[in-house]
Amino acid sequence: MIDEREKARRRAAFEEGIHSAYLDGGTVTEAFRADAEEYINGIIDLDEMHKRLRNRYGIESNK
Repeated sequence: MIDEREKARRRAAFEEGIHSAYLDGGTVTEAFRADAEEYINGIIDLDEMHKRLRNRYGIESNK
């Protein structure tokens, strides 16, 4: 489990990234937001989030 300070840090980082995407004309899907919420809340780690993104968009892993 992660503490509230870490959750706040994670949320701020994702909101900053999402805002940046919008400023560049991009969009963020509901699926991405759902994955981000799971990461923010400590349900999944970044490796799992990356795995989901790669699977969703058919991107091969660099590993």
